[in-house]
Amino acid sequence: MRATILGWSALSGLVLGLMAGLTAFAVLVLGGELAAAVMPRMGTRARVIAAFITLVVVPIVGATLGWLEGRLKLQ
Repeated sequence: MRATILGWSALSGLVLGLMAGLTAFAVLVLGGELAAAVMPRMGTRARVIAAFITLVVVPIVGATLGWLEGRLKLQ
């Protein structure tokens, strides 16, 4: 029972982090397209860094926060 609660909490945090990351990535890409005239060479590098942060780091942080929330539920 305990592992199930922790697992589902972590999974829900991962899904929420992924949705937040996708939204942030979409905003950054649109902003980058609008600012392409300002920094044309930084576009590709910045997009790769933004993709890594928003699609890898944010979901991992979300899963960690979900797991911590599950631990709070069990106390």
